[in-house]
Order: sequence, then structure tokens, then C-alpha cells
Amino acid sequence: MKTVQKKFNEALLLFVIQIVLYGLLCVNYRAVALTNYHEAAVSDFAIATMNFFVIRKIAKSEEALHQWIGYVLGSVVGSYLGIYVSVLINT
Repeated sequence: MKTVQKKFNEALLLFVIQIVLYGLLCVNYRAVALTNYHEAAVSDFAIATMNFFVIRKIAKSEEALHQWIGYVLGSVVGSYLGIYVSVLINT
């Protein structure tokens, strides 16, 4: 059985990763919409790399509720932040 601290750390890690990942997705969407090939390619590479490690992390775990919470909350926060950053990059 995992300790509360270990579960919190796993949830926090997924939270942070998802913030970055969803931020990259927002930047990528805008890059595609503006036909910015290089920005889209770089962000695609980063998205694929991060997804690979997230899948590995979750697949190796036995308990998932705490990871799901960190994953979902990070995704929502990342979308908000990503929209803001993509506007800054492309204005």
C-alpha cells in the first residue's frame, strides 16, 4: 500500500506534466491554425514525448484514483495557461 505522501507526489507530478502538455496542445493548435510549420513540428515532438512518459507512468501503477485527479486537474489548468501563452507567442 502506498503512503499518502507518495500518492500526493505522484498526483502532483501528473498535475505538472499535464499543465505543460495541455499548454503545448494549445500552442500547437494555434500553430496549425496559423500554418506555422516549425512551431507545430516542435510542439508535436514535445507532445508525443510527454505522452509516452505519461502512459508509461500510469501503466506501471496499481492504484489510479490519485493519478487521475492530478491528471485531470493539470489538464484543465494547462488549457487555461496554454491559451494565454499561445496568444502571447502569436501576437
